[in-house]
Amino acid sequence: MPDVFLHVGLYKTGTTTIQGALAATAEQLAAAGVLFPGGHRAQRLAAYDLLGQRVGGEQRGEAAGALGRLVDLVSAHDGPTVVISEEELSLARPRQARRLVRALAGHRVHVVVGARDVARTLVSAWQQTIVNGGTTTWAEFVASVRGEEGAPPSVGMSFHWRHDLLRVVDTWSSVVPPGRVRLVTVPTRGTPGGALLARFAAASHLPAGWPGEQQVVRNVSLGAAELEVVRRLNEAVGRTFNDTQHRFVIEAGIRSRLAGATTRPLELPPEHLGWARSYGERLVAELGHRDLTVHGDLSDLVPADVAAAGPALDAVTDAELLDATQAALASMALDHGRLFRRYRRAFAEREGRLPGPTEVLTSQLRAGGFWMRERAVHHADRHPLVARASQAYLGRTSPTSRW
Repeated sequence: MPDVFLHVGLYKTGTTTIQGALAATAEQLAAAGVLFPGGHRAQRLAAYDLLGQRVGGEQRGEAAGALGRLVDLVSAHDGPTVVISEEELSLARPRQARRLVRALAGHRVHVVVGARDVARTLVSAWQQTIVNGGTTTWAEFVASVRGEEGAPPSVGMSFHWRHDLLRVVDTWSSVVPPGRVRLVTVPTRGTPGGALLARFAAASHLPAGWPGEQQVVRNVSLGAAELEVVRRLNEAVGRTFNDTQHRFVIEAGIRSRLAGATTRPLELPPEHLGWARSYGERLVAELGHRDLTVHGDLSDLVPADVAAAGPALDAVTDAELLDATQAALASMALDHGRLFRRYRRAFAEREGRLPGPTEVLTSQLRAGGFWMRERAVHHADRHPLVARASQAYLGRTSPTSRW
């Protein structure tokens, strides 16, 4: 009976790193009998189909039937192992989880859940809301997550909905046999690179040595000043961007170029450390009552009793903002130039050749003259001088003046 490993997140637990490694090594895995069906995009669409979630932009209308297509790929696989990785599955309700497991009837289904300490999760989740177009300040975000009086509840509700580890573990434990839910903890800072992938490989029965020397894509982190620039940009553009445009400008453009340039990385401020440690200790105690195989250590979920001293994440100086804004403008200029080159190539492919400098100049001059004549017509009723000129023109061009 083939084994299917469902990696269901959680969000902000290294899923991008894991999915990048799976995609980059898909051919090597297939040679070892391990299927990564359809690639990550197909798996995300299948999760959207299962959950009833719909997104705009380029994936509009593609979710319907995606779950069935993914199951067909799994059913056609004649090897011993299938790995599916999609953090949207962490949002599944019990009935949706049951539906997916039933669709995989004939396979031995295992569930892999990632977990990370709340101190790092909190600042990373705030960053993601800003990168995705949000405008919530750090002070508003953390107050809502902690349930402070007077704080707007929606942000906190969204955070806990996406990062409720116990809910996810209990949901999937209710639909697969005991012992088939594995917990992979994100290593603490200072752990040698590759530890997360090694833990995931062990939890998912991947071949020894996976992923080898293969480089993988990771989410890049912004600093406090860079993130404040993006937050203010979101306030300025509002909803004039659609999701696809925002993703291109911010995530694929500004974020990737600003990462690593900060002098002040995002760290949980010390005044929240006590709360984060208490949260982690309670979580570890509850997990101890579940029948879980743990890859890593539950103590990884309790933040270290050390926090970097420094200003609040919202406290960004004008000098920091100026530097970050200059870098953001440079990033957008580079992207604009790249898009212009792509447009010129596409134009040349369609029209056969690009216009010469003389053609461009003379065409622009003709366009300017046409615009001036058009404006004169529109203003003829309001300006006496333009009106007299218009009458003289009509006198020269009307049919009666020729007879």
